[in-house]
Amino acid sequence: MPKSAQFFPDREELASEQGTELEVFSCPFCGLVQTSGAPVPYYKDVIRSVSVSREMRQMRRKQFFEWVSSHGLAGKRVIEVGCGTGELLEILEETGAKAAGIEHSAESVSTAAAAGRTVYEGFVEDENSRIPGAPYDGFLCMNYLEHLPEPRRFLRGIAENLTDSAWGLIEVPNLDMILKRDLYSEFIQDHLSYFTADTLCRIISDCGFEVFRVETTCADYNLSAVVQKRRMIGLQSMENNLSFRKRKVQEYLMQQAACGHHIAAWGAGHQALANIALLEMDRFLDCVIDSAPFKQNKYTPATHLPVVAPDILEKGSIQTVIITAGVYADEIRAALEANNPGIHIAILGETFEIIQ
Repeated sequence: MPKSAQFFPDREELASEQGTELEVFSCPFCGLVQTSGAPVPYYKDVIRSVSVSREMRQMRRKQFFEWVSSHGLAGKRVIEVGCGTGELLEILEETGAKAAGIEHSAESVSTAAAAGRTVYEGFVEDENSRIPGAPYDGFLCMNYLEHLPEPRRFLRGIAENLTDSAWGLIEVPNLDMILKRDLYSEFIQDHLSYFTADTLCRIISDCGFEVFRVETTCADYNLSAVVQKRRMIGLQSMENNLSFRKRKVQEYLMQQAACGHHIAAWGAGHQALANIALLEMDRFLDCVIDSAPFKQNKYTPATHLPVVAPDILEKGSIQTVIITAGVYADEIRAALEANNPGIHIAILGETFEIIQ
């Protein structure tokens, strides 16, 4: 094979120039296809011919308009990572987005500046890389990911330079099409990774993004993925629920204690133990009832309440029982009402129910 897509020897180099052996591997676990050998020397630089292709410009213009309008990026800041001389930035600006780029090649950055485009010199190496002007509301990565020896670190680095709900557009050569048409000539040392729709979605999902959709472009030669930065899971509503539940349960327990009642919880499962601690029920409880012999004559973790057998109720020393036994709540309630008439019952599950 040719040793790279961009190396054209001079006459003087012909005597020593020769091809290279290219091996192609597929991971048996994730399915990613990769070529052997070291990256080409210029793998960080973007070299493209879009500036001389009218058809490509028209396709990109339509693609970018749809992407920007669909995701509210008009007037927002969008960065192209690996932008070459910024040809696509000019098209992106026509959509109303505020376009900028980052490019490793100093020569390309100078060409972009001369054309009035905002392009920063640099390369996203990993999660610690910082792009000038970050965070951005959106990003483009067009036929660049396949050149990189560590694409995961690269994608995670992009994620660290985006706002929380940023959108992205990632495009790579389409291995599904290459395999379908047996296009052996599509393999080249410049491309270290070859993505199917499946492996592209997998690597994107592993790097801080959710895949919105994947489609083909350029007569099926490319896969184009619309992605959004994964939003962090928040527990604020859970904390609010805890505060509300604690207030309601504490009010009930204080009322029962004010009546001189001795109170027990029934159920020592993990949810019950958490509630007893987090709702500070232990201040009012005499004990925790549980039917499992291996828990009896032990103590609850964190709150140190004695765990006792149900026969404690036969003594008549407990006047209020809060059932904390999950799916067994109705069964325990029925038994209490049948065998302990007059006992006060409440059920603490997904809701807090006081039984009248």
